[in-house]
Amino acid sequence: MTRLSTRSRRGSSARRRTPSAAFLTLGGITTALLLGVTGCTATAHPVQTNIPGDTLSPAPTPSPTGNSADTATVSVPPDNPYYELLIQGTQPPVGYGTTVNGCVVAPRASCPSADLSKSMLRGALFEYADLTGARLDGATIALANFSYASLAGADLSDTTLTGVSLNEAYAPKLSLAGSVLRLGSIANSDLTGANLQRLNANFGAIIGSDLSGADLANANLSDSDINGVNLTGANLSNVNLANADLTGSTLTGANLHGAVYCNTLMPNGHVKNPKKGLCPGQATSPSDPSAKPIPLPASNVFYPAINALINGKQLVSGSKIGGCAIQAYTQCRAAKLAQEDLQGAFLAYSSLQNADLSGAKFFVGSMAFARAEGVDMSGIQLGGTAAVNANMAGAKLDDSKLSLAVFTGADLRNSTFTHADARIGSFAGADARGAKFTGADLSEARGGRSGVLQRDRFRLACGSASGRLLMRG
Repeated sequence: MTRLSTRSRRGSSARRRTPSAAFLTLGGITTALLLGVTGCTATAHPVQTNIPGDTLSPAPTPSPTGNSADTATVSVPPDNPYYELLIQGTQPPVGYGTTVNGCVVAPRASCPSADLSKSMLRGALFEYADLTGARLDGATIALANFSYASLAGADLSDTTLTGVSLNEAYAPKLSLAGSVLRLGSIANSDLTGANLQRLNANFGAIIGSDLSGADLANANLSDSDINGVNLTGANLSNVNLANADLTGSTLTGANLHGAVYCNTLMPNGHVKNPKKGLCPGQATSPSDPSAKPIPLPASNVFYPAINALINGKQLVSGSKIGGCAIQAYTQCRAAKLAQEDLQGAFLAYSSLQNADLSGAKFFVGSMAFARAEGVDMSGIQLGGTAAVNANMAGAKLDDSKLSLAVFTGADLRNSTFTHADARIGSFAGADARGAKFTGADLSEARGGRSGVLQRDRFRLACGSASGRLLMRG
């Protein structure tokens, strides 16, 4: 996502990145569906969604001879966008297969017109579910997965959705009026004519979706990714677009009367109303003044992205590295970016064919809709980075660190992920025909003391996948 952090600001051209993501993946409830696997052993182990209590406790103090990388911690403050996600992860989820007011909480559930208002749906798996016309207003919805679900005419108004995936959903006329989409994701979904009035999607991600005719009056889309979205005829009156990223979106016939622009990346990649420092309303305070920081160990899957946000150095948009301008729509075929620090880089709609990004640090960035066929990303660190709808056919991602990376809708045909760590990654709708995952970890696995937000564990220790790989959510 493109946005300036509330912790650190640079000049008006600076673009701070936060995870998309995540959202797409932050719920930690990925379910894998592998069709036509050849020469591969795949095992799924249903477990409860939860971070064990010791997950958020301090890691052991490193000994003089210890590995500091393994024992380091980062203190997550209450105003960090991940804070509530971590808190929600310590709370009990709804049990898999639990019946809630007549609706069985499970993938492919058939619950049209169900009344789930004010229900506890934390960790709910509703992939491919029929929730047409259902009421979910006021429900507790966190770390939940609605990928591929039918939510046409459903009511999720006045609801806080934390770490929720609405990717690849069919949801025309959906109501999210007055709701909060915290670190949530709506990718490649149909929300035509939806009611999103007063929606607070700060630090959210709406990518590649159809919101034509939707009503977003008085919505807060600040610090959010709105890439490649169809907003034709949408009502965006008085919408807050501070630090929002609208690259590639369509605004034909949209009502933008009273919209707030501040460091807003417009559809053509140009910044509207550039401003040094904080934009109005960006400085935030924790909802609970008594909330305490959370020490997060390096073994936790969220650590790379969170640590990058807190302690990393963000790249200024337009910076030249190896002759490549790091910005949207950049033309950097065969660029030499190996071992470079690209944290926060915004490379949506860029041309990176056959570029060398091996060993680079590309935390909390974006290459949504990029052309990156044959790119070498072996050994890269992509924590919290979005590659939604990117063309990465033939890409090399061996020995890469891809936790929380988002490959929703990406073309990954004939790419290689040998020994890649892609825990809690999102591959919804990704095409991985012919891709090789030898020794790759696509699970939501527990590492050390880290614990994990998980419901389905899926590990690939295999050769090549000859079918279509769908990692939902």
